[in-house]
Amino acid sequence: MWLCEKAPQCRGISKSASESMPAKADTAYDAVLQLLYSYSLVPGQHLSDQELACKLNIGRTPVREALIRLAAEGKILSAPQRGYFTRPLVEAALFDSYAVAREILALALTCRRPQCSFTGNSCDDLSLDELAIRAEMIFTIIAEGSSNCEICKIIAKFTFCSHPIRMKIIASELHTGFRESLSRLTNAMTQFGKAAPLVESALMNHLDVEQRAIAGVVQEVKQRTAHRISSRSGTF
Repeated sequence: MWLCEKAPQCRGISKSASESMPAKADTAYDAVLQLLYSYSLVPGQHLSDQELACKLNIGRTPVREALIRLAAEGKILSAPQRGYFTRPLVEAALFDSYAVAREILALALTCRRPQCSFTGNSCDDLSLDELAIRAEMIFTIIAEGSSNCEICKIIAKFTFCSHPIRMKIIASELHTGFRESLSRLTNAMTQFGKAAPLVESALMNHLDVEQRAIAGVVQEVKQRTAHRISSRSGTF
């Protein structure tokens, strides 16, 4: 069973100072994961452990361990004899991912701890990039509020794999609607520990906004990928 790094806290167990120090493998994992966010709109890109190690100034061994862990979590793909690759953006898979996320987040709300709370500044004060981060933070907080590591695992994969959708939305004319729905969700989250139906309604409305953008994002990425391949072919 997958265990999140906050599993002890979820169960009310305090970590000692020594346990709170991140291991090299965890540091490498966090660094590679953050770098992958910038690769998320380049589906099928090969991930070289040597190149990642040089770019991040980290040893190849912890980078390889990070790639193995990311593949096990479903955030990247592992191909025998070929290595690791960023996940492709597949429309049907993304729709399925959102369907699962809806069910899991709704479940998390029903079994949240009563002491759960949320505080956050107004979405009007956030930059476009910060809007995407806010949405993903809220998804994560709802999952963690359930004290269920499997729920956290599923939502962690969802937020990562759906990150390209949010990044394309905020870079388009759809960002206004995204900000408005996220503002309503942020306001509802102030009642996180008290009014689950209110939070769920705002959450589902926001997921609707994201889901409606899937087809356009996938089509745009396909066109850009085809153009890049065509450009490379023209150089030979």
